[in-house]
Amino acid sequence: MTPHPAALFPDAGDLPAHAEVLEALRREVTDGAQWRWLELSCSLAAGRGDPLSDIDAGVGYAESLAAEELDRAGTALVEAAGATRGVLIHALPGWPPGVRRFAVEYASGVQLDLVLMPAHQRQGLPDGSIAVVDKDARLAVPWRPPVADPPTVAEAREWVMLGWWALSDVAKYLRRGSLFEAVERISEARQQALRLFAVARRVPYPAFGLVSLLDVAPRVLPDALDRTYCVPTDRGTVAAAAHATADLLERATMGAAEVLQTPLDTPWSGIARHRLATAHPHGDR
Repeated sequence: MTPHPAALFPDAGDLPAHAEVLEALRREVTDGAQWRWLELSCSLAAGRGDPLSDIDAGVGYAESLAAEELDRAGTALVEAAGATRGVLIHALPGWPPGVRRFAVEYASGVQLDLVLMPAHQRQGLPDGSIAVVDKDARLAVPWRPPVADPPTVAEAREWVMLGWWALSDVAKYLRRGSLFEAVERISEARQQALRLFAVARRVPYPAFGLVSLLDVAPRVLPDALDRTYCVPTDRGTVAAAAHATADLLERATMGAAEVLQTPLDTPWSGIARHRLATAHPHGDR
């Protein structure tokens, strides 16, 4: 039985342009023998979609396709869903061979973020996703992707050390007066701190940091997070954000260590804090 477009996802009735693209993809996947399943995820699947949401989806293919064949087949698939303004095809670093991401802008203004992968790589349906097409019942059972789980102790320690390394770089750039580079490294340190804070909050998909924290009710963010943001106007402003980020990283590390039941502290924290203090004490102007 063919679902009505308004039944494809919770907000479909309020988002007709999104529903139209997804319905066209559903038809193409249903009719194409090489396409085996179509999955919808993220905000639309969770019922949090709005007119600014993109369509996050995955499609599994059955045949072994060479890179050029996969790119052509994927392009034909996304173009069959509507007139496009632009299509980007790429393989993200660390992804297995045969996996492609298609970032598509449709003339309607709807954006599609589609991942194509060999159908057999999917072991089930992640929590919060919707099986739009499932010819071989691969999405018939619940499945928890490994990235949804807390990190290993080794991964958590890596996040800790990368955060302090980035803050050490901030001290270097403050001394040089390279404020744009300093702000960029503060962003990296903040990202690692938010990953650790997500672990401390026992939030799924902690590696995604801020995104995961905002996706899970009641959407608790760290205290004084706003103080870690700044514009590169002067050394004092940037230094203050760096010190705030160091405080956040330290608190998040302690919280994650409690959840993982193992120490995560590193001598790099003291080294980075000393460098920040000597580069610009406490963010004073």
